[in-house]
Amino acid sequence: MSPFSLSFLLLPLALFLVLGAHPIAAQPPAPSPSSNANDLIYTACEEANHKDFCIHVLKSDRNSPTADIKGLAYIVLRLAEKNATATSLFIKQKLNSLGQIKSDLIQQSLMDCADHYITASELVEDAISSLVSGIYNDASQLAKAAVADLDGCDAGIKEYKDSSPNALEVVNKNQLIRQLINTGLTIAHVAATAKAH
Repeated sequence: MSPFSLSFLLLPLALFLVLGAHPIAAQPPAPSPSSNANDLIYTACEEANHKDFCIHVLKSDRNSPTADIKGLAYIVLRLAEKNATATSLFIKQKLNSLGQIKSDLIQQSLMDCADHYITASELVEDAISSLVSGIYNDASQLAKAAVADLDGCDAGIKEYKDSSPNALEVVNKNQLIRQLINTGLTIAHVAATAKAH
């Protein structure tokens, strides 16, 4: 099985683990969205690479039914930022319990990922601020830079995913956060296009 297909199969599990353990999952169920809200969600997700993922994320958030397109992008990017912060804390926790990390190379890779996640979280937060201000180009550039930081983490940790459950978990979290950021970028692009017309 190729690494891509294995990653694709693990994505639902990672999404369940991250969203299931995430404070958003503890919110009361989302009200039944009106058909206008559903239409807006489908419009926002139309250009997404993973439309079902996009729709699921937005329908899972109780604020989606009252959000405009820019608000939907905000919801997804905020979720990406929360997950990036949670992953940063996860990595720090694993580094603090060094007995669980058997390899100096894995430890160094996790330390590098911790650095990348500090930057990625800040970049996503800045992207959200730019989005809120309507500066879509800046939001896009900042979010892309955050993805580059996730790629930097992946570059060092991926080779250990078969030998370390900690490395595998970070790789899966990277994939989920990358997908959230890219989905938020796509929706922000839709919002920017709508604003231009």
